[in-house]
Amino acid sequence: MRKLLATTALLPAFAVASPPPDSIGDLFAGTCMKHFYSQDALRKAMSDTGAPEAPPEKAEFFLGGNPGKAWFVIAPSTAYVVALREDRVCAVFAQRANADEAHVGFSALVGTAPEPLVAVAQDAATLGPQDPHTRTAAYSWSRPKDKDELLFVLTTSDSPDATAQAMVSMSLVGKANNSVRSFPSSPGT
Repeated sequence: MRKLLATTALLPAFAVASPPPDSIGDLFAGTCMKHFYSQDALRKAMSDTGAPEAPPEKAEFFLGGNPGKAWFVIAPSTAYVVALREDRVCAVFAQRANADEAHVGFSALVGTAPEPLVAVAQDAATLGPQDPHTRTAAYSWSRPKDKDELLFVLTTSDSPDATAQAMVSMSLVGKANNSVRSFPSSPGT
């Protein structure tokens, strides 16, 4: 399934010479989605773009206390962090984000899967916070007979005090009844 997913999920390049994408969806597509099955290439891309690596004490928050690396990406509208955990969870955090725009962009990005994969909206109640200031949405991509699926989770917060107002992640997990889902901590925590 990995080769199939890698070849069917071709996304726009994260060009070295161009400015960083200035939306959480664009940055997520060009980093986590593009390099999910070649995470050494993600590390190289982050280095090639000159993205500074977060020191361990700052990276810990974005890695949810797990081993991995995190990089800062400064764009015109906000600061982002790209986090890659050693357990293959990849996430992008936005310091400031419009929650409605982030959810619309997320649905457009992962609400339809490349064939032969099928996108399924997931019950996000167990995947992240849902309250008056915080929303979580999730989709998975797989084929019906696959045991694993790619899980995409977006959590947004409209609180001006949130450390990150948006976080989008992806991981390869067993289908809902087969495994525990893991993803980074949510914005505002």
